[in-house]
Amino acid sequence: MPCHAMPIKKQKNKALILHERRIFARNFKQARKEAGLTQEALSRITGLTQAFISDVENAKSTINLDNANVLAKAVGQPLWQLLSP
Repeated sequence: MPCHAMPIKKQKNKALILHERRIFARNFKQARKEAGLTQEALSRITGLTQAFISDVENAKSTINLDNANVLAKAVGQPLWQLLSP
């Protein structure tokens, strides 16, 4: 019988990626609020959609380094700080 379960190594990699995504999401959302910005205001500043920003903050969307850096600069934080647990 074919097995449709994800191999253990891939499961671990997926879990690690989700963990890292959640760290960025939590740190970014906190930084945005501390900067006194709404998602809508951040959308106007960055050119990224409010829906995308919401998905990033809720760890529902992957984000590339370029967009992560744009968001970090918009909230006045270095990117490395938003990636730190």
